[in-house]
Amino acid sequence: MVSTRARNERGAAAVLFALLAVLLLGIGAFAVDFGQAYAKKSLIQTDVDLAALAAAAELDDEDSCNSDVVTKATEFLKKSENAVPGQATDGSGGVAVDLDNLDHNDGYIICEDWTVKLWAPYAHVPFGLARALPGNFDGVDVDAEAWAQVRAARAGATLPFFAVTGCDYGLQSIRNDSKTPSTPPAPDLLPDSVDKDNSLVFTISTNPNPIPTGTDAVTVTLTGKDLGGVTQVGFATATAHHEVTISTTPKGTTTITVTLPNEVRTVDDTWFVRVMTPDKKGLNSWSSDSTAQSLTVGPPKLYCDASNEGNFGTIDVPRSDPAHVVEMNIIWGVEPALEPHPSPTGECSSLISENNNPVDGTNCVATEPGLKVAETNRGLITGVDADDPGRLDSASTSNCSRAHSDSRTSATILGTHINDDLLSCFISNGATIGDLVSSRDESDDGYHALSADIFNSPRFFWVPIFNSDPDTGKKYWPIKEFRPGFISEERLTDRRDAHGDITDLNGLVSDDSGHNIRELKVILFDRTALPDVAPTVGGEGDYTGAGPKAIVLVK
Repeated sequence: MVSTRARNERGAAAVLFALLAVLLLGIGAFAVDFGQAYAKKSLIQTDVDLAALAAAAELDDEDSCNSDVVTKATEFLKKSENAVPGQATDGSGGVAVDLDNLDHNDGYIICEDWTVKLWAPYAHVPFGLARALPGNFDGVDVDAEAWAQVRAARAGATLPFFAVTGCDYGLQSIRNDSKTPSTPPAPDLLPDSVDKDNSLVFTISTNPNPIPTGTDAVTVTLTGKDLGGVTQVGFATATAHHEVTISTTPKGTTTITVTLPNEVRTVDDTWFVRVMTPDKKGLNSWSSDSTAQSLTVGPPKLYCDASNEGNFGTIDVPRSDPAHVVEMNIIWGVEPALEPHPSPTGECSSLISENNNPVDGTNCVATEPGLKVAETNRGLITGVDADDPGRLDSASTSNCSRAHSDSRTSATILGTHINDDLLSCFISNGATIGDLVSSRDESDDGYHALSADIFNSPRFFWVPIFNSDPDTGKKYWPIKEFRPGFISEERLTDRRDAHGDITDLNGLVSDDSGHNIRELKVILFDRTALPDVAPTVGGEGDYTGAGPKAIVLVK
């Protein structure tokens, strides 16, 4: 016979088993249902992460969401292909999104501190097995949020130079002395002489000077000791040639005046002037390329004011490490971050530092005219130490040297072969460099014509722009805006895989001994030629409303 005690033990075991079975069933039910909820939350999280990143790229104000931000986020979250089962629909298969909905049911968005904070619409996950358990477990609502922040991209960095309104587009120059502005040597001009070059030497003057693109009735006057016998005046580049025929000039003629051909006055470029005379055999003979005189058509180039130091100068911004300030600002970019001044006119009196420590967000900077020779040599070429090499002491960006490789320049300066990147290599369509300079909106050929690869080139940079020329002496000047630029002397007519002759160092001019940089030539262009967003590489700084954006997911 089974004792009463045994029967009680069996009954207790059965009850315990039943309770454990219910518990295990409940745990399993919750595990299955909450697993489904977690899976759906993961899907929503992916959607909201991508939507926030896309929306942040449209931010143009530090603390408010503009319509483009809201539209971009809404469009991404509404897409039917991004819909997660359980989200409310809008009747056409897409997700119901209302980012102004304060209770977050249909999503919500906030923009502050250059950050988009975005919540995706809820998805309801109905329970299955868990519904059978006591407690009325009907289901759960899941959502997800993402914060995407605009950071200042480490893309080219801001160099410690400045440009002035009126001299802030196109070909510009900074110099360290008062020598005559250098002119690039004439390339092999077309056409060649049939026999040999004649020996005529002359100078030229133009009216007007400089020559704006498309100006009517431009005259060119040639002056020489004896221009007798000249029958044609030629205007040439390495790829183009246009001639003006004149009546044969008598012996002893010292001046010849011609009208600039339409084909020349409408094309931005440096043109070279030669003259033709027939030789004793009656064969046509052009004056030598080496004595050809240059004239420039287009926006002011190299020098658009009377400054001996070129069109822009140096800014004096202290770093946290006071040693080698200018050099380190050239190598790594200006520290601290700079930003536009709210009233960028006239001279300002606010200092750029407190107790010799930099102040973040500096918008009023000290300026000095000209190029600091020793500092620029170290910053661009020789470097400060092994950890801080010169900015241009690097291989060229893949396939963007003039040899279509990563090779450096064939020539050296200060014993160094330097980066040989060409600006034209980064043009991703058929635009010219001139199109980059004049680009403003989507109708322009230069609009977003540059690939993001340009941000990796050490020749790419940003410079602050001032409203007025600080002239001579040290002054504090408010920053108006920032302009992208590239160290280069390429011509405005150059385009990808079609560029004219350039000097061996492409934009760097050395002194007579070849030991120091005497002149730096740059091309300043419109920011709309760049892509809107730069790659995120780490180490991005605080965004101040200027320059390329790097979009970082921070939550």
